[in-house]
Amino acid sequence: MSKYLFDKDSSVIVLDVFIGNKGIRKKIRMALDTGATYVMIPWEVAEILELKPELSKERIETVTASGVEKVPLVNLEIVRVLDKEARTIRAIVHDLPSRSYVDGLLGLSFLKNFNLHINFKEGTLEIE
Repeated sequence: MSKYLFDKDSSVIVLDVFIGNKGIRKKIRMALDTGATYVMIPWEVAEILELKPELSKERIETVTASGVEKVPLVNLEIVRVLDKEARTIRAIVHDLPSRSYVDGLLGLSFLKNFNLHINFKEGTLEIE
């Protein structure tokens, strides 16, 4: 079981997440988001990982601050948080606003592979 300490007074749990495709690995900061169906990564990272989101035939509608947008859906070969990893994770490609403190969102397409225990009183997150 992996245990992570977070600031219990913070409004967001931020994690370092390692994602990969075609042997290319990238570390990005993501907000834990149990309300997000998918992992969300920014366009720049998708391009670095050679995911070619602009060519994706799969697009889904997502609600953003500016309204509803169609965004590409891609597969990440690997997503690792703490010492837990999952393979072939569905992700949407979309940029968060520039004032965001994170690069993306860690959504259910990753989280549903594990048991997640969040203790807000102690400020601990466990993934098993």
